Amino acid sequence: MHCARHPELLKIAFAVFIVIITVGSSQAETTLLTPIIIPANYSYPYTYSLNKSIEYVFLYSENTANVESAARIVVQSEDAKPTYPLIVVVRQKKGILSWQIPLEVDNKYLENPVLYSNTSRTLCPAKYYKTINFDDSDDQYVTVSISTASSKNITFNLNLTPVNNFYMRSEQTRQFSITPSQPVYYGYDFKGLTDSSSVLITVKSEDPACMTFSIQNTSCPVFDLERSIQYAGYYQTVSNQGGITVPAKAYPKGFFIVLVVNADDFECSGNSSIHYIREKRVNITISNSITIQDYIVASFSALSMILTFCFAYIIGAICCKIHRTRKLQEQSIQDEFGRFQQNSIEPDAHTSGFQEIGEAVEISLDDDSSLDEDDIDLMEDAYCDKDVVRTKLVLSVCDLARKEPKILRKKSRLYIYYLITVAIFYTAPVVQLVVTYQNMLHVTGNQDLCYYNFLCSHPFYALSDFNHVFSNLGYVLLGLLFIFIVCMRERFSEHSHRIDRGFGIPQHYGLYYAMGFALMMEGVLSGSYHLCPNHSNFQFDTSFMYVIAVLCMVKIYQNRHPDINAQAPVTFGVLAVTILLALVGVLDGELYFWIFFTIIHLSTCLWLSSQIYYMGRWKFNGGVFRRMIMTMRHDARSGIIYLFRPLYWRRLLLLVMGNFCNLGLAVYGNMHHRQDFATYLLMILMSNLILYTFFYIVMKLCHGEKILLQPLLYIVLSFVAWGGALYFFINKTISWALTPAQSRTHNRPCTLLNFYDYHDIWHFLSALAMFFSFMVLLTLDDDLDDAHRSLISVF
Repeated sequence: MHCARHPELLKIAFAVFIVIITVGSSQAETTLLTPIIIPANYSYPYTYSLNKSIEYVFLYSENTANVESAARIVVQSEDAKPTYPLIVVVRQKKGILSWQIPLEVDNKYLENPVLYSNTSRTLCPAKYYKTINFDDSDDQYVTVSISTASSKNITFNLNLTPVNNFYMRSEQTRQFSITPSQPVYYGYDFKGLTDSSSVLITVKSEDPACMTFSIQNTSCPVFDLERSIQYAGYYQTVSNQGGITVPAKAYPKGFFIVLVVNADDFECSGNSSIHYIREKRVNITISNSITIQDYIVASFSALSMILTFCFAYIIGAICCKIHRTRKLQEQSIQDEFGRFQQNSIEPDAHTSGFQEIGEAVEISLDDDSSLDEDDIDLMEDAYCDKDVVRTKLVLSVCDLARKEPKILRKKSRLYIYYLITVAIFYTAPVVQLVVTYQNMLHVTGNQDLCYYNFLCSHPFYALSDFNHVFSNLGYVLLGLLFIFIVCMRERFSEHSHRIDRGFGIPQHYGLYYAMGFALMMEGVLSGSYHLCPNHSNFQFDTSFMYVIAVLCMVKIYQNRHPDINAQAPVTFGVLAVTILLALVGVLDGELYFWIFFTIIHLSTCLWLSSQIYYMGRWKFNGGVFRRMIMTMRHDARSGIIYLFRPLYWRRLLLLVMGNFCNLGLAVYGNMHHRQDFATYLLMILMSNLILYTFFYIVMKLCHGEKILLQPLLYIVLSFVAWGGALYFFINKTISWALTPAQSRTHNRPCTLLNFYDYHDIWHFLSALAMFFSFMVLLTLDDDLDDAHRSLISVF
């Protein structure tokens, strides 16, 4: 009867019994351990002293304090030493939490661990424990036992406080401080979230100390220390800014937001700098992400704009083709009528017979599909004729367009065949690798694997960053559009082939098809890279940019040198070496490599300059110095001034300017781009493409040629598009050359349709800029369509 009237005493006695059993190891000491039980109150500070003969047991009733969710315990002791630490054990109805004071936190740059005498932890709400089923109607206690093995007295301070604002809500901000020994976590559930399918958790801090930010499932225990925080959920390192988008499907019952300061800054900065003040003031904000309707509107808006541009362009191109065909037919009828009138007035049998012979020879050459250019130039006098023709002071295109057009056309088409083969073998392992990276991110939860703009990365099914993958669609569609335009132009050229034979720049469309396909593959590989962008796979994003730059330069050279242009195997061999250099530079960008690459870079520039200046007839062999001496001796006989007077001063001036620009690029790269070789290599290729295009346009104008309205419009549009694209490219949202935490300082919120960021806009504008640039190359020499090739200069 007495026991029935005092249930509280029985519960306390039972708790004491559990404590005594748990600390059985302490009772093995020679000195008898005396537990002191204290019924404690929440939010009340306690200060006591103890030694190895005393253990304090504090009993907190969760019912009497009306603790709804979580509680925060603070234990501090300046007297405790690592040899005999203070042991803190917190028992809840369904779980246990323990640590020691001073808390030892390992530092990578210190021999001994860093000691923290002030500790605080958040107790996980009991409802999230799943191991034991208790009747929730029973009274619940939190038991805090504090003991030590020290023979000297140790003073400690204890305070257990309810956390009544444990759960955060959308559009809410919290500010608090954390240390390595004082981690913090809060809860969130998706109740009331109707429109948004996800939420964005943003973390900001002005303190430089490195911390780890984690999203964990609502289950106990919570991993809230640096050594254990990576065991569950998603996590990332943060220095000043971070963010994680959490889909409701991934955590239907809610999640915990966990933050703890790291013992050192290696994970964030990558170096050995240590901030000894490891307290960090943090602002955390939860905001609703976009809705399904936002996904649909943003995706279809971009797609519809690109398709509208493509269809409008196709309709315009078809109308222009019809107009040009009619105009050509009218001109052909007028020419035939004029020739008929002239022949009827002054018949010339000799001319007529010669024309028939010429047409017969022409037909026989066209019909012979087995001819090869080597067969044409088989005789030695043909090679001598090449040397004579190509060393004339003034060359015309007809001097370098003597090979059979049909053979050159077939060789030009090798570019697209080689490119398709390379694309298949290159893309297949790339896609496999980045998909593996994406799966690793989901399996391990390590968001430092991928360099996303975490403030504007929208997940979609298995994709963590759908918007940056989708925005590459512009490359694919505009590449297809360019191929369609080239196909139409080729058919028109074939239709008017006999009329224009011997007129205009020889058109070999294989390179144009290769350029369009390369633009499409740039979209595919850029999208693959953005599945999980990082330091190891950035070359996937730039490889086909290298291809595009080289193909464009080869095409510009081919315009005026149709017979001596680089063949497809040589071109792709150079590209293979370029990509290999990019790989070595990314993996091992040491000083010796930069010296080696700079020598190759500048030597290649000098060699190409000599080829352009001497129109492909300069050879570096044993006789080069003998030829130089003979030339200088011959010039000296004519006068000293001829030693310093170039044959082509305009060409020389432009080439000297180009070489100085490359020298400046080499100096800049060695000073500022040591950690980003892939971007530096792309800068070299694109800069030289711009320089070569500028050289071509200037030389074209210097030789009295015109730039028609259509190519002029494309030049203006390409400048505008490139200017806008480069603005958004320079204002980066990520930087894989830095650590993941440093890269996140560049993260920015979405700027377009609440879906696309600066890098997405770069994708759209750069695709448009490359398309317009391709159209410049395609139409730049349209003013020469009616000019005989003997009147078209070579430069």
